Amino acid sequence: MAVVRDPAFWRRFSMAVHLDEEAQNPQGAGPELKHSDSWLARQNLKSSRRTFICWIFWLVFAALVAGIVIVVLFLKAKAIIH
Repeated sequence: MAVVRDPAFWRRFSMAVHLDEEAQNPQGAGPELKHSDSWLARQNLKSSRRTFICWIFWLVFAALVAGIVIVVLFLKAKAIIH
């Protein structure tokens, strides 16, 4: 693959692509996105879902540890465990 030697080539290429896009869409308005379709909204949704799952995990983990402690204390009170 040959390397382009003209240092201004990529600038001219970028301008040509930009002008071509403007010619195809003369109003200058791109496709209108609904708020739920935006990248930022999707990232916020992922973040809130991850936070919710993390809280659920830690609550279940704490309940499991508390359950084990209660069982051990109960068995110790019944003198099954020395």
